[in-house]
Amino acid sequence: MPTKTGLLILLLIAACALALISGVAISWAEVSQSGSAPHRIFFELRVPRLLLVFFTGAALAAVGSTYQILFHNPLAEPYLLGISSAAVLGIAVAESFFGIAATSLASQGIGLASALVVTAGLLGLAALHKGTDFERVALFGLGVNFVLSSILFLLLSYQTQHVGGGSLRWLFGQIPWISLAMALRFSLVVAIALVALLVASRHLDALSFGDGVARSLGFSPHRIRMIALGLTSALVAWLVSFSGSIGFIGLVTPHIARLVFRPSTTRALLALCIPIGGAFLLLADAASRSLLPPMEFPIGILTTLIGGPLFLVLLWRR
Repeated sequence: MPTKTGLLILLLIAACALALISGVAISWAEVSQSGSAPHRIFFELRVPRLLLVFFTGAALAAVGSTYQILFHNPLAEPYLLGISSAAVLGIAVAESFFGIAATSLASQGIGLASALVVTAGLLGLAALHKGTDFERVALFGLGVNFVLSSILFLLLSYQTQHVGGGSLRWLFGQIPWISLAMALRFSLVVAIALVALLVASRHLDALSFGDGVARSLGFSPHRIRMIALGLTSALVAWLVSFSGSIGFIGLVTPHIARLVFRPSTTRALLALCIPIGGAFLLLADAASRSLLPPMEFPIGILTTLIGGPLFLVLLWRR
């Protein structure tokens, strides 16, 4: 009988295969022929998209599990602090007032810059409130999220004819078609951030047992939180600037990993969340392109529709 780890590997392989075959039918015999249409579709569209989707899902899952430890809150998720709303608002403003397409590199840069401004504000607030007062950062971020979301919806309501096709889809998660070179750069940045989180997992382990335990082991709880918050917030800003807000992955994946595999350390939890989150988003992306082709549904809606019932079933069986 396959082990749980073996089943996870099979799930990831199946998700990758589905991501590569979903969409317009192509002649697989011609994929190896350089210059042919199937070859270009496979290597210039589907492979880059697979990399983008997998690393986005993996990063969201890892950030979600890190936030749940940082804030001692099982409901914490990557978009808790308003970083996503800032990025999408920047993209909406760029499209609405400056005519910059939501899928353009310039618009992504504006969204990334907006998110980094909020990240800098959160880090500044965290520097002012140390120790047990760190939960104020989460509350402040939650308030920023509400404010920016309200401004965003107001803008989308007023400028529907201009931004509804771009920024509105970005709000619910929009996976763009990008070049292989850009996909590799995106994946490299995310991979470096994930490795950094894995390296810092021992510090997060200490923090998960409480600030007193962390201090007794020679760690500074405030420093751990500051570094982890800066790294994860910048990572979320990077993700949202490419794919918009993709909900539920960062919330549900850590709970799935805990319920199914029961990891004993933060490093084990992160190592499980990375393939689970990546496979989860790959399956959702395949579904978004296969339900009613050539229509492509916003992927964030599908992650919630798929993940919500799955999460409830797992909790019920716990």
